[in-house]
Amino acid sequence: MKTKIFLLLLLIANTVFAQKNVSLSKFPNDKVMVVAHRADWREAPENSAWAVKKAIEKGVDMVEIDLALTKDSVLVLMHDQTIDRTTTGKGKPEDYTYAELQTFFLKDGLGVTTQMKIPTLTQILDITKGKILINLDKGFDYIGLVYPMLKERKMLDEVLFKGYEDYKGFDSKYGYLKKEIKYMPIIRLNKNEGWQKINDYLDNFKVYGFEFTIGETEDNMLDFKKLKEKGVKVWVNSLWPHHNAHHNDDMVLDNPNIYDWFIKNNVNIIQTDRPKELINYLKIKNLYY
Repeated sequence: MKTKIFLLLLLIANTVFAQKNVSLSKFPNDKVMVVAHRADWREAPENSAWAVKKAIEKGVDMVEIDLALTKDSVLVLMHDQTIDRTTTGKGKPEDYTYAELQTFFLKDGLGVTTQMKIPTLTQILDITKGKILINLDKGFDYIGLVYPMLKERKMLDEVLFKGYEDYKGFDSKYGYLKKEIKYMPIIRLNKNEGWQKINDYLDNFKVYGFEFTIGETEDNMLDFKKLKEKGVKVWVNSLWPHHNAHHNDDMVLDNPNIYDWFIKNNVNIIQTDRPKELINYLKIKNLYY
């Protein structure tokens, strides 16, 4: 009898865990969101369906993926302007129909050919819905195609857009749908962008957060605490040194506490190339959702 009760409690606990909210608006402000860069590309080819699945398996909160358009107007995942580096083909995505692109194979991070193919955005949305959030890089380049897909699937609270425009430019281009999407402006502190651009947004629009590029040093750092107190999320990449004043992912191999810098500076979204290490760190700090 005790064994049956224990198993029932275990089943309930697992069910509750599995029901973790996949929602931008419901993500807790006191936890740190883990974003896998180009999905989990150390486990599978970047921007592949399998890389997204591996990120879900690891418990990543969000995958960052890149979009391109084929000759026959199919949205596919591709970071570069050409398919040369990441596939067995050559040329630009728009040089091919989707069917033609499917004759090529994706390469892994070492440039080794795999059996995986270039996925469509539709295929990725089918995988991610209700399981993991998405950050669409270059999403606005194809907003006329992307927005209807998300609206039809009721996924507008699962996908984060971002861009470099100041508020005036953003409003003139996307004002007609700004109340329906979650949007994050990018602030390049290393290029002397700062409070003026931030305040223009805060005074006119409810942003989801701001993504900050810090630069090689902390000379242009701002007090992010002021933003967190307004319920605005703060995103900083841990990818490469120029994003974070040299507090980058590879440092974690020798110093597991390299992510302390992000927490000390009130960052609560981190895009990483090492999701496993970041998740382990956040669990220890009780900051993982």
